[in-house]
Amino acid sequence: MESWGVLRSGLANPAAIVVAVFGISFLVADLNFYGITGNPPCMPTNCTATVPKPSVKLMMQDHFGHYVHHYSAEVFEDVTHISELPFISPNFVTTVHLMIGIFAGWLMGSENLRVRQISIVLFQFRIFLDMLDGVVYRRQSHTFMYVNGWGSIGYYIDAAADILASVALLYGLNTFLARHPPRRCEGLPLRSPPEPMTDVPVSRSTIASTILLCFVQGCVRGAFWDRYQFAFHSILNKPLHSKADAILQARIFNSPLTRFVLWCWKLSSAEGMLGFVYVSIFLDFTWPMLVIIRKYGFIQLLVVVVISQLHSWQVHELLAKAL
Repeated sequence: MESWGVLRSGLANPAAIVVAVFGISFLVADLNFYGITGNPPCMPTNCTATVPKPSVKLMMQDHFGHYVHHYSAEVFEDVTHISELPFISPNFVTTVHLMIGIFAGWLMGSENLRVRQISIVLFQFRIFLDMLDGVVYRRQSHTFMYVNGWGSIGYYIDAAADILASVALLYGLNTFLARHPPRRCEGLPLRSPPEPMTDVPVSRSTIASTILLCFVQGCVRGAFWDRYQFAFHSILNKPLHSKADAILQARIFNSPLTRFVLWCWKLSSAEGMLGFVYVSIFLDFTWPMLVIIRKYGFIQLLVVVVISQLHSWQVHELLAKAL
C-alpha cells in the first residue's frame, strides 16, 4: 500500500510526468537512431567515401543535446537564417549563452523550488544556444559534418563558457544546500521548503566537497568524451577512397559494440552527468543524486573509459592500413 501511495504521489507530480515523458521519448529515439528497431544508422551497402555516415559526435551527444537542442537549433537556423545576420557570430552566441548560464546559476540558490525549476529551464535554453553557436559556425564556414572544431579559438572559448556556466550552476546549488543542509539520511529527497530535521544535518564542508568532486568529475568526463570523440571520429568518419576499406569501415561503424560504446558516452559525458543533476533538481531530489555521483560516478566513468580504449585500439588495428 505504501509503494502504491508513492506511485500515486509521483503520478500527481507534473514535474515527474514531464521527466517520464522525456525519458520514454529518448528511449524510443535511441532504439530508432541506433538501428535496434529501425534501419541501422549506416549500412555497408550505402556508406561509402561519397555517402557520409552519421557524425560520431552526434552519436555520443547527450540525450537532451541530441534529440532536443541539436535538432531545434538546426530547424531554427533553417527558418530564421540567423547565421546570415551581419552581427551574428559563433562567439557572440557563446557570450549570450554564458550570461544566461550565470544568471540561471544565481537563480539556483533560491529557496523556492519553482525558481530553481525555472533555472533549469534557463540552463536548457543555454544549451540550445550552445548548439546554435555550432550551427552558426558550420553554416558560416560551409562545413556540414557535426564535429568539434578542435584547436580553433572558438573551440576554447566555447569550452571555457561551458565550464563557467557549470561553475555557476554548482555554486548556486552550494548556496542553496548550505542554507538548507540536507539530513544525513541520504536516501531521502531534499524537500523545499526544508522539513524539520530529525537527524544531524550534513555539514557545509561535506556539501562543498561533494559539489567540488562533482565539478572535477564533470571536467574529467568532458576531457575523456572529447578524447574518444576525436579518436573515433578520426577512424570512423574519415573518408576512405577504397571501396573495400569503406565497406569495412561502415561495418565497424555499424557493429553492435561500436554503437554500444558510442551510446555509453551519451550518459557518461559531462553533459550526460549534468542531465541527471538537472532532473534531480527539477524533481527536488538534489542531494541524493549528488551523493550517488560522488560515490559511484568515477567507477562508472572508469568502466566506460576502459571499454572505449580497448575498442578504439581494436578498430584502429583493423583499419590501420587504410588510415
